[in-house]
Amino acid sequence: MLGRRPIIFLSIAVLLILLGVGLFRYWLKSTDLSEELKSRLTNWVTEETDGRYRLSMETLKIDPDKETLTISELVFDPIRADTNNATHYRFHFENLIIKNVSVSSLLESSLLELSTIAISGGKLEIQQGTDTRKNLNTVVPVKKSNRKKRALSGLKVDSIQLSQLDIIYTNRKKGQTKVQSVHLDLYDFHTDSLQTNARNPLPAGGFRLSIENIELDLANKQYKLNADQLILKGADHIQAIISKIRVSPSAGNNLEALAGKTPVQQDIYHCSIPEIVIDSVDVRSFLEDSIIRTPLIVLKEPTLKIFNDRSRPPATQSKIGKNPHQLIQQLPPGLDIPLMQIENGRIEYREKNKDGTDVGKLVFGYINGNAGPIQKGVETIGSLRLDLTARLMDKIPLHARFYFPPGKNGQFSVNGNLQPFDLTAINPIIQPLTNVEIRTGKAKKLEFNLKGTDLKATGRVLFIYEDLKIDLLKEKNSGETAKRPLLTLLANQLLVRNHNRFDDRHPHEFEVINERVPTKSFFNLVWKTLFEGLKMSAGLGDKDKKPA
Repeated sequence: MLGRRPIIFLSIAVLLILLGVGLFRYWLKSTDLSEELKSRLTNWVTEETDGRYRLSMETLKIDPDKETLTISELVFDPIRADTNNATHYRFHFENLIIKNVSVSSLLESSLLELSTIAISGGKLEIQQGTDTRKNLNTVVPVKKSNRKKRALSGLKVDSIQLSQLDIIYTNRKKGQTKVQSVHLDLYDFHTDSLQTNARNPLPAGGFRLSIENIELDLANKQYKLNADQLILKGADHIQAIISKIRVSPSAGNNLEALAGKTPVQQDIYHCSIPEIVIDSVDVRSFLEDSIIRTPLIVLKEPTLKIFNDRSRPPATQSKIGKNPHQLIQQLPPGLDIPLMQIENGRIEYREKNKDGTDVGKLVFGYINGNAGPIQKGVETIGSLRLDLTARLMDKIPLHARFYFPPGKNGQFSVNGNLQPFDLTAINPIIQPLTNVEIRTGKAKKLEFNLKGTDLKATGRVLFIYEDLKIDLLKEKNSGETAKRPLLTLLANQLLVRNHNRFDDRHPHEFEVINERVPTKSFFNLVWKTLFEGLKMSAGLGDKDKKPA
């Protein structure tokens, strides 16, 4: 009998333990515990915010087996409307799951330390106080209660993952910025060190915000902007990355077909940029004052395609006042960008001739360089500098520098040079538009220095070349072109200067002047002025104009 007692006692102990575990698990899942935990959390929010905020929830469920806590319809909003001197938050989350949760920590610990909170569906509202400007660069600590004992002292979360979230930001001027269906991750959330500053408007050590499939209408819905994704990430140093941006006509992507349907001659555009990187974004400047303020923007492999159909009636609308720096001043947001870098860009300009029979093509490939400072709203009329390298027709190294000083009359200067090249490389733009084809020719040096205003351009062009011969063409009924033998012979013998060397006796540098056609663009003015200098160098320009 005595030998059986330890076994009986052990059996009873095991039974009691199993019963205790069962009762404990039942108690963990009970309504009483859920209500106790809800009360603990809501009281903590009220005490932590000194009665300024309240927390409510519809249901709270604990699953000890999966170590999860599930909350539905969680609402956090202000009780007092003292929004003059502080940033206020309101959020309503539809579903919230806390993973890897310690039940004992929930019940006993004064500091709740959680690993991951996943939230799906809801709305986050951030409202800025009216006196925020003077405090933008200061850290704002959470005000602590004077009470010595509280149910909880703080909350620490490694990461908060929010999906399908709508964010509404209201600035001190009551203007609103709305973003829908975003994904937001917050890292190192700790109520004992909540802070917002000029760059990071969210109370966390860091965050990553992602917006998918952005689409906007532009130019009275004539164009649309699409982007696959916008990402904001960081903490004090916030970086923005925009992926696969496209600006395209709303009516379709066939630029030639669209240009052929325009009432008058008009440039039709398509732009694509695989990636834009914006460094150290000042988020609050954008939200508060609609100013894009950042030290650096990088455009990676931007491509701009333009088509113009000269067989359409001439344009009648003036383009005076639409030089690049003047267009910047017409953009909706403010700008304060000291430097913009362009990496491996490309511009393709195509133009159908007046007869509608052929298309000329001008290409600037491998574009690299800098633009800036780009300012709007910081200066009344900002200046702009461009320093770019490229390859004309994807072959000829080119270096060009533009400067647009402050002013209202469209002043500009541009200078540049091309390295030695074969003149036949520019036939794709010359032959379709002029019925002239370069047969042979070697350019040894081409330099230009131009300046102008909204109304005209002047400057000097130095073009050194040798062995220039051309073919004058006529168009056949089939649409193809053929050489005019007699006129070609006369042109090469009597009109064209076949060589323009430094050791020739005639001048090599020519002074040019060109009046602007008001309906043509700034770049048309630059090109026409430069082309005038090239013609004068070849002996085909205005005989009344004098060399420099």
